Amino acid sequence: MSRTTNTGRRPGWHWSEYWQSGRTEIMTIGTEGGEIVFDPGASWRAFFGSFDAGARLIDLATGGGQVARLAHEVGAATDKGFDVVGVDYADLGPSGGDVAPGLRLIGGVALERLPFDDASFDGAASQFGIEYADTRLALGELARVLKSGGRARLLVHSTESAVSQSTAAQSAAHDRVMPDDALIQKARRAFNAHMRRSPRDVLSAQEQALREAVQKAAAKIVDDAAYDPVRYHLDYLADLARGVARYEPRSALARLDVFEAGVAAWRQRHRSQMKAALDRPGLDAFLDRAVRKGLRPLESGGETDARGALVAWRVDLIRD
Repeated sequence: MSRTTNTGRRPGWHWSEYWQSGRTEIMTIGTEGGEIVFDPGASWRAFFGSFDAGARLIDLATGGGQVARLAHEVGAATDKGFDVVGVDYADLGPSGGDVAPGLRLIGGVALERLPFDDASFDGAASQFGIEYADTRLALGELARVLKSGGRARLLVHSTESAVSQSTAAQSAAHDRVMPDDALIQKARRAFNAHMRRSPRDVLSAQEQALREAVQKAAAKIVDDAAYDPVRYHLDYLADLARGVARYEPRSALARLDVFEAGVAAWRQRHRSQMKAALDRPGLDAFLDRAVRKGLRPLESGGETDARGALVAWRVDLIRD
């Protein structure tokens, strides 16, 4: 896709950064003992194992291809030889392309405009994906590409889940400590002053302004896991502030560009996740939309992790 937003960024840019960084897991959950990766593998294996040999399956918002790979593995392990396609709005980088015989991942695909013929697939999956799209259009496209009797399993974000609560807490902490890019711009001004070989008093003033701003932000951090991401981001700036003159200015400015893009992508992923998450009325509305598009609910409810904590809504649908 070549379409860009009014900021000059391509749609899905914040997820492109994530998947191209080499990440493979879909979602992590913060606990008192640290982060754990949500692993619904058993649920997915049971779902994919219910399809006949030669079934064609699609994974919507595939990301790093975790669920698509599970489908392919199940097909191989049971000698069913599934044909699996994963699609995502983001650019998938090295994760994309023909991964293995019978497994292909395609980036730059909007769920609202799937590039497949009608009745192309026997089954569909989506893990933390379809809810990010315009669901009125995406559910219509899902119904269009599924064969009659085709089934879909969708795991969607719940506002009540540990994932969503952790995301909201991290976003609030980041907004409290680094609500905008002011600190990054102070660092940029300090290194630009060095690159221009500004007078010593100008250099000192810019460096002091950066140090004071970092110290002021650091004073807002409390001993809470929700502050870990912003603490990590601030530590990077604090290291720069402690010794601006130690770094070659042009190289430091280039690294600041990368850092700023990474922080912006992190913040946008969190915002979009909170916006996409469904409360119970939202889930009911989602199911109503599915019905209107010709997708009949078979089962819906909560998906839990090993501790029994709610992680997502699970929705099973069939194309009439």
